[in-house]
Amino acid sequence: MSEAVSILPLVLVLLPTLGTGAVVLAARYGQHLRSQVTNFVMFATFVAACWQFYIVQQGTELVYALEGFMEFGLRWRVDFVGATFSVVVTLVWFLATVFARDYMAHEHHQTRFFAFWTFTLGGTVGVFVAGDLFSLFLFFEAMTFAAYVLVIHEQDRESMRAGNVYLYLSIAGGLALLGVIFLLQFVVGATGFEPALHLIVAKGISPWLILVMLIGGFGVKAGMLPLHIWLPKAHPVAPAPASAVLSAIMIKTGAYGFLRLLYVVLSVPDGSALFVYQQNFGYLFIWIGAVTMFIGAIMGILNDSMKRVLAYSSISQMGYILFAVGSGVLLGSRGAFGFAGAWMHMINHAFFKSFLFLLAGAVYLHTGELDLNKLGGLRRQMPIALGFFLVAAASITGIPGFNGYVSKIVIHEAILEAYHLLHWPSLLWLERIFVITGGLTAAYISKIWLKTFFGKPKKDWSEVRDLNLSHRLVFGIYVAISLIIGLSAQGAVDRLVLPAANLLPFDQGDIAHLGHVPFWGRAELLSPVTSYAIAVAVLFLLWKFGDRIKVPRWLSVEYLVYRQVYNGFRAGILGLIYLAETWLPSRISSLTRAWRRVDQVTQETKAQIKRWKPPKVELISATDLMKKLEEARAQEREQVKVWRVGDGELKRRIQKVRQEWQEREERLEERIYDVVEGVPRGEAKEEGKKSLDERVRELADWAATRKFNPYWNTKNLGFDAWIVAIVIALILFVFLVLR
Repeated sequence: MSEAVSILPLVLVLLPTLGTGAVVLAARYGQHLRSQVTNFVMFATFVAACWQFYIVQQGTELVYALEGFMEFGLRWRVDFVGATFSVVVTLVWFLATVFARDYMAHEHHQTRFFAFWTFTLGGTVGVFVAGDLFSLFLFFEAMTFAAYVLVIHEQDRESMRAGNVYLYLSIAGGLALLGVIFLLQFVVGATGFEPALHLIVAKGISPWLILVMLIGGFGVKAGMLPLHIWLPKAHPVAPAPASAVLSAIMIKTGAYGFLRLLYVVLSVPDGSALFVYQQNFGYLFIWIGAVTMFIGAIMGILNDSMKRVLAYSSISQMGYILFAVGSGVLLGSRGAFGFAGAWMHMINHAFFKSFLFLLAGAVYLHTGELDLNKLGGLRRQMPIALGFFLVAAASITGIPGFNGYVSKIVIHEAILEAYHLLHWPSLLWLERIFVITGGLTAAYISKIWLKTFFGKPKKDWSEVRDLNLSHRLVFGIYVAISLIIGLSAQGAVDRLVLPAANLLPFDQGDIAHLGHVPFWGRAELLSPVTSYAIAVAVLFLLWKFGDRIKVPRWLSVEYLVYRQVYNGFRAGILGLIYLAETWLPSRISSLTRAWRRVDQVTQETKAQIKRWKPPKVELISATDLMKKLEEARAQEREQVKVWRVGDGELKRRIQKVRQEWQEREERLEERIYDVVEGVPRGEAKEEGKKSLDERVRELADWAATRKFNPYWNTKNLGFDAWIVAIVIALILFVFLVLR
């Protein structure tokens, strides 16, 4: 495929982007002029996309670049895939714009709505013509923030909450995608759509890290479980035209990102040692797609709001696309059917889902009601709307002859081929989930049109009128597209799928097989019978036991995961605010005071150091030095003399003190003797000189004249000793008992 430098991709993006200003300017001169300008911008963009598709279809790839933009450069590269979906995007946007004129006629802030409506188209179409991941990221984020205004258009509590959830998840996804850009720039040196798996592994970076970040970046927009929670919140509150493009077009940007990254950037040849990574990626995506389409269908059956059912239907249909993407990635060069199924269903879903959302908007515009339990009996007042609804239902459920049938057959062939090539039992079970989900899809779509048009009327609809002419023209185009693709199934594959599949290194035998898909085989034609048989059984169970089936609000990913994470982050932020307002200021003030004191002491020390002067050293002669030494020696000799004199005086003082202590001891002994013996010790010494007879006589005379103290005898002393012993024993006993 040859390359040609062309400004056409830039024009395609600038038309709606700059057209936003034209819409705002035209609104100053009236609503009619504003509507005409808006329609003109949409139609001009569609014409530019068709011209671009015509050039690319001739075998020319359009490229353009603004070098130096944000240091990375802004690049456009339009191949068959980007050109085809640019036409789909601009056509659906144009049809929704025509429908929106009557729908928004009685709404508030119409100029704001149409301005952001136009700007969102510029960001969305820019995603599909971007030449590298960085350029895609810029358009992706522009689309995200512009669409936020469409979500919160009503500005009530519910829409603001839905918009916040959408914005939080989208910003988180954008940051994850930005991380992929940084890693690719580090590994490859560029962010182009070129094979890079071998370079990623060579740099020591885990490919699983890249995949997880891609899922976070593109999975939010794609409505992948468990990143889907913004869809059932945003669609019911947004105006019907906005819901149509959000569900039919914007979520395809996520699927488109997966196509580019998984089939190109993270791909390797089949014989490579790294092919196991690609196989694991594909197998993971098959399971993610199966769970997403099955759970989305279940939730669609259990809800009773028309737009909420369609929102869950979008989640389920995106599961089909991810299921097909995984089937193709799993098989590598043999995955042509998986790629074809994903690509074809992206196109078909864009048409029949915007068709359904606009029909829901038409019902609301004429009845003011979207609750299926409050509708009913509208087949008489809105028979044309019923006919359009049946066509849309046939498309989404895969009835032969309508566009949804084509892509679902190709997806079914893709999973069967994967099973036949690999013989993994799990792939057979995944195929059964695919079939059952088809029946659940038929069930929730049938519930919508049965309750709306054939149920018992809950209100008086006699004043309700059918669709006006402009809406009939819009829906007529949808019917024509659905029938053209459905009735010429093989022709649609040849014109829309084969040129895209040839851009990738798929096995030529499989591509040839795509040219002969058995769309009208007996088994393929009977597949809708199986789906509607399952739908009849499900609707019967819902009719009998539907009132008893209540899904608790807490049993959801939002309340089990996101709410807890949100509360945890909120508590952490409040804790940080508390620390910042109370604890941290006090600590900072104390540290400030301490720092000031340290600084003050430092300054004082510096001042003292500045004031300090070294002592002056005076040099003396040798003679003076000898004189000073002699003087010092003389002083030492005098000191020795003083010490010697003092030593003699100290000895005399010690002798005197000893003598005084001896005299005191003698006086004490005499006193004790006098007390114990009853006579002075001095007299006893004199008596010791007398004879024994003289001493006995004197003692007898003294005893006769003086009464002897009876206490100091042996008996009394012994008795007292016993008394003291008993008292001590009692004290010890009491002490032990109390302890």
